[in-house]
Amino acid sequence: MMAGNHLVKRRSYRGGWRTSLLLAAAVIGSVAAIGVGLVSSFWIAVTLYLLSSVAMGVWMPVKQAYMHQLIPSAQRATVVSFDSLVSSGGTALGQLGLGRLAETRSIAAGYIIGGIVTALSWPVVLRLRRRQDPEDTIIGDAGRDSACAAQGLPSVGGIDSQAGTTATD
Repeated sequence: MMAGNHLVKRRSYRGGWRTSLLLAAAVIGSVAAIGVGLVSSFWIAVTLYLLSSVAMGVWMPVKQAYMHQLIPSAQRATVVSFDSLVSSGGTALGQLGLGRLAETRSIAAGYIIGGIVTALSWPVVLRLRRRQDPEDTIIGDAGRDSACAAQGLPSVGGIDSQAGTTATD
């Protein structure tokens, strides 16, 4: 996942669209997970598993940055909290369901079904891409200084992300 985070930072220097990074991560992660279930070679399965982890490392910061750019600050905390709740619930239920599937069928079947389920995100990302929101574009500070996210924390209570500065500086 750290390698995926690094790739986001490197890729964001060139600009582009957040949804392109999200779609690439979703496709690579899904295909790699399905591949883990289909291959019979241990080393190929490990490589595909690591590739799916790299894809997750790309997906997470880009999704967070996109949400923070797109959602107005008045609703952001609610939407981000709801996203976290749904993600946690989906992860817990998914692990239970895929664990049961792996127990009754095979571990390979769990990876294949898991990859297919994660592929359900593709149409959502494509629909976001068609909207062509200005927040989807990686430009300026978002691309130059960070992994797609805006720099700094809001000046609330004198806290800023820059060392040695306060809201009154």
